[in-house]
Amino acid sequence: MLLELSVLGVLLGIVVQDFLCRSVYLFFFPVLLVLFLLLKGFGHLLSNETFKTVLINLGFLVFQLALLTAYFSVKRRLFVNITSELLGWGDISLLVCIAFYLSVLNFLFFYLSSLLLVLIGWGLYTALNGKKDKHIPLAGLQGVVLIIYLAGDWFFKVADLTNDAWLLHFIT
Repeated sequence: MLLELSVLGVLLGIVVQDFLCRSVYLFFFPVLLVLFLLLKGFGHLLSNETFKTVLINLGFLVFQLALLTAYFSVKRRLFVNITSELLGWGDISLLVCIAFYLSVLNFLFFYLSSLLLVLIGWGLYTALNGKKDKHIPLAGLQGVVLIIYLAGDWFFKVADLTNDAWLLHFIT
């Protein structure tokens, strides 16, 4: 229980700092990664299969970042480094940490659903408050979604986010 609460505390720190400053101290991410690895280890989930899962998750993330780079580079007709103005290192670091904990389908589900929720939520926020802030606190907002997902897993047993069985149930 202490590890789970520590993860939620680190995520809350990421959320608060990203909302307040639109940036996150990088020291949060190694701590979060170690906590996720400890959770996997104590759950007897560290295995060759786990490392394959991490590689698939990270491969998907690299593929997405490459697609974004290619898209914006073609659109602007010059090479665009997406981390210089479009996506922060905190946003990428959070996703890397999450890739070490979630199973493949859960990672894909989290990634897609969190981006959709962030898009809808930020659109509503800017429409209601009238400000056109071009910097979205992506790590903070995805952190909120992850806190909800993890709390559902750990405290309410809604779904096991380290196992794809509950998502496969919906597909088959």
